[in-house]
Amino acid sequence: MRTVSLATRSEWRSQQIVSELIMQEDFVAGAIFAGGESSRFGSPKVNALVDGEEFGFRIARSMRQSGIDRILLVGGSEVDAARWNLTFVADEFFGAGPLGALLAAMHISDAPILMTMPCDVPWIDVESCKQLSAIDEKFDVQVATTDSPQWLSSSWRRSTLQHLEQQFASGERAIHRAVIGLKVNYVHLPQSALRNVNTLDDLI
Repeated sequence: MRTVSLATRSEWRSQQIVSELIMQEDFVAGAIFAGGESSRFGSPKVNALVDGEEFGFRIARSMRQSGIDRILLVGGSEVDAARWNLTFVADEFFGAGPLGALLAAMHISDAPILMTMPCDVPWIDVESCKQLSAIDEKFDVQVATTDSPQWLSSSWRRSTLQHLEQQFASGERAIHRAVIGLKVNYVHLPQSALRNVNTLDDLI
């Protein structure tokens, strides 16, 4: 019978631990921002329909198919979160805009990377999610850009949390200013993938 030395077993275990750490460092969670009043649209955009499917469902599906298993629904409805098998996160800072939503999500998620999407980009696709969530180790934040940066479509290392909390505590509410001091990378994504819906006319 073949025996395995303690040294060999220890080496295998060390390799396993290293592999687990590498996976953990690359682990990505997702968050869909469903807060806001949708005043121009007239009803919650997360429940609006494209081809008979709700925006929130479509976005969550693209995230999942890109390899993101845990997805948060920040704001919106607990019922929607349950229907789409998402984790509901209440608005921790009501009326604080996307930066408040980002902090609420980061306080719940313990993943090394958190990819966020607004609820009004129902055409986001799997490949765009993959590109956006793959942050080079040199950067803290990765932001999607078309003809301009799309700050709500972005990926954040957990290590940025303290910096963002400090910015928020100082009174800052704009994400594009809160990132000052962080290493930000911009990844160009197709305009069609990030086409957002502000009014009913945008669905025509």
